[in-house]
Amino acid sequence: MMKKNFSRILLGVGFIAAAVLLVVDQLQLFDFQIGFTTIIFTAIFVALFIKGLFDRSIYLSVFSLAFLAILYSKKLHFASMLSPMMILFVALLVSIGLSLLFTKSVKPKVVINGDIGENTIDENSDDIVIDHRMGDTSRYVHSQHLKSITINASMGDVNVYLDDAQAAGDRVNVNMSASMGDVDFFIPLSWQVENHLNATLGDITVKGKSNGGGPTLVLRGKANMGDVTINYI
Repeated sequence: MMKKNFSRILLGVGFIAAAVLLVVDQLQLFDFQIGFTTIIFTAIFVALFIKGLFDRSIYLSVFSLAFLAILYSKKLHFASMLSPMMILFVALLVSIGLSLLFTKSVKPKVVINGDIGENTIDENSDDIVIDHRMGDTSRYVHSQHLKSITINASMGDVNVYLDDAQAAGDRVNVNMSASMGDVDFFIPLSWQVENHLNATLGDITVKGKSNGGGPTLVLRGKANMGDVTINYI
């Protein structure tokens, strides 16, 4: 509930900020003209930056600032010194550095029964589909004949718990399209992992080691500006 209210407040503040910037621009209180499109994108990236701070997402916060820098590079007269690609590369280096320094403090907490406002859902289907936009969600999979998991997520973190699931065969296929958010899997020690994911501006990490004998979790798809972590439990 808290996170849902925060998202609503953030959206409201974003619209108000866009309105204020639009009025200020029309009154020509700045030394340069901003433009309607720039104002809208400014409100979006500022909202994403604040959300990144709230969700403790380093990549979301840093890249929101990077896109703001690109947006205003010409107006602030540093476009000739820093190209958009250079700004994004710097943002990537900063994100990686901060992630290495503060990994433990920025990872999502394990939440039981939806405490601190996280969306928690139990799943019993053989083919799981997760469509998620903004905020955090946790899916506890109890299927005893699990075949596949499809994840479509943007600007939010997804936690998938498979410790109570049984695979239908020797493979469970995961098809993923995730952007600007982290995806965490929690799997039994007997499971194995086969990774075919394409990751951009993010890491794919396996924490722990399989003792073998179980099915294989096969990862396919893409993950942009976010981390994918496999946790053995």
